[in-house]
Amino acid sequence: MKTKTPNNHESMKTIVETFLIEETIDLIYDNEQLEKWNKHVAELGLEGQTKIVQTDKSPIPFMHLKNSHRAICETLCPAKVDIDKYSITPIPVEILELVSLSKTEQYFGKVQIWYDEKSPDPFAIGITGDWIPRTKGGSWLWSDGQKTYEDALTMCDGDKPYFSEKQFYLIGKWADVKRSWKELREMATERYIAVKGNEYQKAIVTAKRGLEDLKTEAFDKFN
Repeated sequence: MKTKTPNNHESMKTIVETFLIEETIDLIYDNEQLEKWNKHVAELGLEGQTKIVQTDKSPIPFMHLKNSHRAICETLCPAKVDIDKYSITPIPVEILELVSLSKTEQYFGKVQIWYDEKSPDPFAIGITGDWIPRTKGGSWLWSDGQKTYEDALTMCDGDKPYFSEKQFYLIGKWADVKRSWKELREMATERYIAVKGNEYQKAIVTAKRGLEDLKTEAFDKFN
């Protein structure tokens, strides 16, 4: 995996990281290499590869988020918004360039920015999936799922299309401080324990109050 961390002006104090997989970078711009890759996939009958890659475009070149990495991102940045609606901090040009590439290659059905309200440190996330049209009667046309919102919208005669998410990819992230996945995992673990601990403490208080009032509740119920 190739991580790009450019030098930023001191006044900006923003570190940008992009998550391009080194093995697939050449396939983005080298048509000859892409043709060879597609040829080998076809010759070897690699059905799994054909499910995630269309033959007329390069493989998704970004880091796939496994469940644990996704949980870290969602815990640290629980707020999610489509990239065109994000207005908390400026999106670095390095991220915008890769989002533009993703749009040109149609890697994703949706690109989102995940962030935290108090300390954004956002993640740019690409999501694969299908846009599902809907009829006036409210039925989702799952068998007619489309790769783009525009295509699905033309098939709708009711509400707007629904996006069925499949896989998540990390395009990039930016923050004041560069942190390793180990550090991010520790931060996520600490936050998760604090949040869930607070929820459980509230539940305990509510349960104790219920026990204290139980006899009165039973008397009122049966008398």
